[in-house]
Amino acid sequence: MRTLSSLIFAIIAILITPNLLADGSELIGACAHCHGTDGNSSSGQYPSLAKQNKEYIVKQLKDFKAGHRTNGQMSPMVGILEENDMVLLAAYYNDQNPTKQKGIDGELVKMGQQFAKELGCASCHKANYRGAAEIPRLARQKRVYLEKSMTDFRDGNRKNADGTKIDAMKTLTDEQIVAISHYLAGM
Repeated sequence: MRTLSSLIFAIIAILITPNLLADGSELIGACAHCHGTDGNSSSGQYPSLAKQNKEYIVKQLKDFKAGHRTNGQMSPMVGILEENDMVLLAAYYNDQNPTKQKGIDGELVKMGQQFAKELGCASCHKANYRGAAEIPRLARQKRVYLEKSMTDFRDGNRKNADGTKIDAMKTLTDEQIVAISHYLAGM
């Protein structure tokens, strides 16, 4: 089923000509299936892109296109993108507002806040975890997506970041990851 889904996304990507509409609405429409029209994903398995840093989005799209980051759905979708398309998408999503996440556990938020403080996460991800340039915004990100990303960095399944992040993630337990994800998603 996952292969069929990837094939469908690849076909859609091929059919969408990036330069059809100068405002990028064709591109945004293709992204909206997973990331939401307003950048707020309706599924925890896909990241929300609303208010995400433009530089970060462009870097991730380039990493997918170059094969430094892989995903069965994203990798085929970015193959058609030119750099100007990436910049257009990044600017659009950066202008959207993130919505408050649901299903956040208050006790886990307190624990996650303490773990994030001990790890010094804000030293890179900045105040209120809004990120900067190629450092991603984590505040109000999808909890399930955060858990998967942190686990992937910890376990060496995702490597398209500097060594600092990867080293910090290696020390985390599953329980700490869950708590941090509740904290960040609930901001």
